[in-house]
Amino acid sequence: MKPPYIFCPVCGKMLDRATINGRERMFCPSCSWVHYINPIPAAIAYTVNQNDELLVVRRAHEPALGEWALPGGFLEAGEEPHEACLRELMEETSLDGKIECLIGLYQREVEMYGSLLVIAYKVVVADDSIALNHELSEGNFYPLHLTPEVRIPLHRQIIMDAALQESALEEFVQCG
Repeated sequence: MKPPYIFCPVCGKMLDRATINGRERMFCPSCSWVHYINPIPAAIAYTVNQNDELLVVRRAHEPALGEWALPGGFLEAGEEPHEACLRELMEETSLDGKIECLIGLYQREVEMYGSLLVIAYKVVVADDSIALNHELSEGNFYPLHLTPEVRIPLHRQIIMDAALQESALEEFVQCG
């Protein structure tokens, strides 16, 4: 996580602490610049193939080295969240997918990056031939009941939320 500012990036004066809009923030008493700590946007791909099997990948680097996860990563400047989701999926697995729906928006505090705003999408792929990049050590599609244990709390939450959406949609369709 980045260390907090000590000096103003606008005028170079030393910053002070103050309560601004109900939160303690660093600010410049000389030029009134305020250091707002905003979340970093990230996108996660809950990816399924034509057999409705879920893609899980094992991370080859920190954070969460060796853990099973869903593919994803940070948005780049000028990029829409859905574009980042599909780009990260392609970069990490060489899979070309289509967004089916938004699963949810999540805010998390993580040690390595600080505050994150995570946008999770359900992505469907027609061709599930995987080619992993250096960020991953393993990856495959699994029936939900045979999926390796995903222990990253946010990724577990996304998987549960996607399952709840599926069951709610099935109930809605049955009610006609």
